[in-house]
Amino acid sequence: MRRQLRIFVAGVMVVLPFALTGYVVWWAGSRLDALGRAALSRVAPAAEQWLFPGVGALLLVLTIYLVGLLMHLWAFRWGVRLLERVFSRVPVVKSIYESLRDILRLFGGDAGRMGQVVRYRLPGTDVQLLGIRTSTAPRGAGAGGKVAVYLPMSYQFGGFTVYVPPDAVEPIEMTVEEALKIAATGDVGVAPPDAPAQPPSQS
Repeated sequence: MRRQLRIFVAGVMVVLPFALTGYVVWWAGSRLDALGRAALSRVAPAAEQWLFPGVGALLLVLTIYLVGLLMHLWAFRWGVRLLERVFSRVPVVKSIYESLRDILRLFGGDAGRMGQVVRYRLPGTDVQLLGIRTSTAPRGAGAGGKVAVYLPMSYQFGGFTVYVPPDAVEPIEMTVEEALKIAATGDVGVAPPDAPAQPPSQS
């Protein structure tokens, strides 16, 4: 019975990630399609009868691509910066906008600008934490003479920002993307090629 249960669990481990990924992609695509179709219906009500499933999502993708092309124009970039300044002056809007912008930039390939990957050793222990030194001249209260280190948490978004002496951290030759991936998964991954194989347990 235990063997059959292990086989079933092994099947779940294979099927569940594919099923959840497919569902998330389908859910996001459906929401984007509905949003795009609603916007197109308001702009051109006569075209509503010609809207086929997926046209809304396609419209949004094309619109975003067009915005990306326009970012090559100085006048358009100036307008975006002006809009950012307006958003940055509204207290609640500023927090929401800047948080979303930084997250999107992080996953959009700008993670390397966050800083240097470091090891931080907890004082008085042998415990080392994987972190990202985000600033060598932080603005936090009482942070004079210290560095800011962001400590990401595993299996969730978020983490802690600590201010520590510069000699408390050790730089690591690793990209920020690799460090965030390790932190996000708890360093769970495939064993290196030279790792000894684990014999299957016998029931």
